[in-house]
Amino acid sequence: MKLYLFLFSVFLQSCLYAQESTASKSDSLAELKKIIFAERIIYNKKRCSEDSIRAVKASEIQNKYFINIAAPYGDKFLPGEELRMILKKHNIIWGGEWMGSDMGGYSGECYYSVMTELTEKKFGKDFIDGLVKESVAMYVKKHPDKIFDNDEHCEWTYKGKYLSYTDDNDQLNKDFFHNFIYPEGYENYNPSFQKYRSSTAITIILDQKGKVLKHQFSHRIYNDHNLKYIPYFEKEINKFIKYTKFEPVKYSGYPVKSETIFFIYYK
Repeated sequence: MKLYLFLFSVFLQSCLYAQESTASKSDSLAELKKIIFAERIIYNKKRCSEDSIRAVKASEIQNKYFINIAAPYGDKFLPGEELRMILKKHNIIWGGEWMGSDMGGYSGECYYSVMTELTEKKFGKDFIDGLVKESVAMYVKKHPDKIFDNDEHCEWTYKGKYLSYTDDNDQLNKDFFHNFIYPEGYENYNPSFQKYRSSTAITIILDQKGKVLKHQFSHRIYNDHNLKYIPYFEKEINKFIKYTKFEPVKYSGYPVKSETIFFIYYK
């Protein structure tokens, strides 16, 4: 019996030691991460300061313009070559796109952003924005059949307001449901057995004036009882599209033919 107690005591002490050792290693690792993170911040600030000074000095000799795109898979600025030609007329160098790091590293963003800011300050931001729009217009003229994706360079609003892609809290849904009457027998969203609210995604192709050239539906009806009302939903959405004046999608501020999407969320 004493032997069993002794062995149990040894086993218990080993477990406690292992737990303390694991906890100690975990604490050490957490502390190491803090140190590395702090050193990275110091390094990034130092590099940023150096690059900012370099941009200021370089701007005294030449002006460059860059466009920032989202990391890690930013969308290429399509009229890059057109913009290069237009900027060159004003002795501005097109530096291309740049993206920051999504991993907390430093990618030279301070040089690009400061240089661009100094160029905009010298020539005026409205003037530079006008040159960018001019480059888009030139690109569109060269590619009249181009249908732009709704990427990060594009902006689409409804009555001057951004749309919601998660719920019905936007002006478009408010306008649609202003005259919409739910069919008799329609069952409302019930969170007790439905994880999501039902909705319809409408993909539309708009011309440069906002006219709908083509559209298609994608329904997400999470209550099987309401599936029979899909034809009615489509009829009402078609009516809404017919009598609604949409704004065109703008690529860097210039209206373009584009494919975009909006959602109708049902109760």
